[in-house]
Amino acid sequence: MKNKFDYLIIGQGLAGSILAYTLLEKGKRVLVLDEPKLQNCSKVAAGICNPITGRNLVRTWKSNQLFPFLNDFYPKLEKQFDCEFFFKTPVYRPFQTLEQQQDWSAHEDKINEEVIYPKKRFLTENVDDKLGGLLIKNGGHLRTDIFLETIKKYLIEKNAYQEELFDFEKLTLNNESENKNVIYQDIIANHIIFCRGAADKTNPFFEKLPFAPAKGEILHIDFDKDEKTVRELNQIILNKGCWLVPFKESKSNLNNKVEESFTTIFRTGSNYDHKDLSLEPTQKAKEEIETKLKAVLNLDYQIRKHEVGIRPATRTRKPLIGTHKDYPQISIFNGFGAKGVSMIPYFAWQFVEYLSTGKELDKEVRIDK
Repeated sequence: MKNKFDYLIIGQGLAGSILAYTLLEKGKRVLVLDEPKLQNCSKVAAGICNPITGRNLVRTWKSNQLFPFLNDFYPKLEKQFDCEFFFKTPVYRPFQTLEQQQDWSAHEDKINEEVIYPKKRFLTENVDDKLGGLLIKNGGHLRTDIFLETIKKYLIEKNAYQEELFDFEKLTLNNESENKNVIYQDIIANHIIFCRGAADKTNPFFEKLPFAPAKGEILHIDFDKDEKTVRELNQIILNKGCWLVPFKESKSNLNNKVEESFTTIFRTGSNYDHKDLSLEPTQKAKEEIETKLKAVLNLDYQIRKHEVGIRPATRTRKPLIGTHKDYPQISIFNGFGAKGVSMIPYFAWQFVEYLSTGKELDKEVRIDK
């Protein structure tokens, strides 16, 4: 006897997890297939949310839609699952050049609802911010490892998770009936959605999409816990040439006031490599990250871990979402690159609306396949 579902989702990274959750909340029958032993970029991602990016310090694409959505989505799930994984944390961007500082000074009112512009150095010890910088208020980071494990437990409780390596050879498309569907071993689903990250570059149904996977490496480092600067760094995400994110476990509630826990462990990175897509950490990337870190931070540390992920980036720098033009029972929800934490909650909602009601997807993410 076949097990019947509305949606069969392939992959339990951030995209697959959030999409599955969103569909389940809509009352859909969902099954996620995932092989956890495979490399999953989501598990090692820094999970940074930053509404102001780039050398020119401009708004992230669609930030006015993305950030209100994510700032509601993740705290709601923390409350639902009684688990902490989302840390609202301002991003501090020291100016890299005098020209950058002067340009901002001349136009400091352009996005002042998002940015605090300190008139003096924000950090005064061990950090190279002699030109000052910007404190971006609406930032944060997600502990993706905790989040993914939390969603996995939820899916298991809902009988919506199966540990299995997906095999295209075992997939059958039923195109004969009016209501087309897919059959995979003992599973019948009205729709299959691929969320396999960089692996979908070789997906036979979507291999012509503009994927441009990029290898990224990050370091886990441990500072001297007695350093005053480390306590200050716990309150921000430092971003100058490289990023530095506190690797926090929890938030404590003292007298009804949430106070961030203190840690000496941070993650720092990252590099982009479109040529070497191996899963092996490299000395070259390690040296590149450390050179950037030491240029902005004068503190001793020990490297505790060196991790690698292959980002599902695209040549357009936009996600790839939609349904195959020849097979209406096959879709893809992928290509979020390094900004998945910011983009996926909003676009999962939009995609579910599209699947449920036919409401149009954003033209910049809709696939033409």
